[in-house]
Formats: sequence, C-alpha cells, structure tokens
Amino acid sequence: MPSGQELLEETTTACREVADGLGSDNGASHGWEDSVVEIAEKFDKLSGTFFFKTLPSVPVTRACQRNAAALLELREGEQWAEFGPALAQLLKSAQTLIEKAGMKGVTLT
Repeated sequence: MPSGQELLEETTTACREVADGLGSDNGASHGWEDSVVEIAEKFDKLSGTFFFKTLPSVPVTRACQRNAAALLELREGEQWAEFGPALAQLLKSAQTLIEKAGMKGVTLT
C-alpha cells in the first residue's frame, strides 16, 4: 500500500501534466490551467509534512490522486465538456486534503 506521501507525489505530478499547456489547447480555459497549477503548488508546500506519514492521510490523498488521474485522462482525450465538472471534483477533494493536512484540533500523545 502506497504511503500518503507517495500518493501526494503522484497527484502533484498528474496535476503538473494536466496543467502543462492546458490553456493553449483548443477548447480549454486559461482559468483551468491556473486552478490546476495552484493545486500543484499547494501540494508542493504540504509535501513532507507529518500528516503524510500517517495512515489517515491515505484515503483523502488517494481520492485526490484518483481525481487528478481522471482529469489527466480527460485532458489527453480533449473531453472539455467533462473537464470542468471533473476539475470541480478535484478542487473539492484538494480542499478536503489541505484542511486535513493542517491537522487542526489534533492532539498528539
């Protein structure tokens, strides 16, 4: 089973692949590229934090990894009608991951 850190690295790589030149693709939006780049940058900042060494990081990071992989498939297939809703799903899962990685309210004993 991959660790949360490994899943985060895979997710960040997929996001970068999605964003690479996305705004210049016919039918793609520059706003989409900006959103995906921002997600990748936030994931880079979180990389290596304690949260990703714990088991609770795996489910939420795996959800982001799946969403990023699906988004990459849509980009490669230039399926722009489905891309917007898939990006919204990635944004939602990324926000959940970022909140959980902050570990607010968690006490280590």
